[in-house]
Amino acid sequence: MDKILVAVDLSDLSTVAVDYAASFSSAFKSHIHILHVEAPIPAYIGNEIVPPVIPVENEAELERIRMDLSAITEYLHQRGLKADFELAKGPVIETIIEKATGYKADLIIMGAHNHGFLYRAFIGSVSSGVIKHSPCPVMIIPGK
Repeated sequence: MDKILVAVDLSDLSTVAVDYAASFSSAFKSHIHILHVEAPIPAYIGNEIVPPVIPVENEAELERIRMDLSAITEYLHQRGLKADFELAKGPVIETIIEKATGYKADLIIMGAHNHGFLYRAFIGSVSSGVIKHSPCPVMIIPGK
């Protein structure tokens, strides 16, 4: 196992996923690629009654995310592990699959939040979408 992609949403569950990746990396001398995907902001929100709202990228938020990803990578480096990070934008499931394929990942590690039936029925789940389309095995860390 040479390459591990860890998809993080920067929640507490991400820390657990990173720790699992660190354990695998220590055992197999794997490289860890930390990936955070920002979903695209809709280009237009509004209708005839409500004036349109055109969203603006929040650079301060993106910089905070970069700093968090950098801190995770530094944590792994301090443990003597090879790691890097990427902040990508796009549809979350498709972007994770695209990045895992391009990176030639041997394993994807990610967390799964426990949402109710209605959420899963209408919104779906990122983890189930990744499992369905992944080019490699996927390890899901369950939320509590």
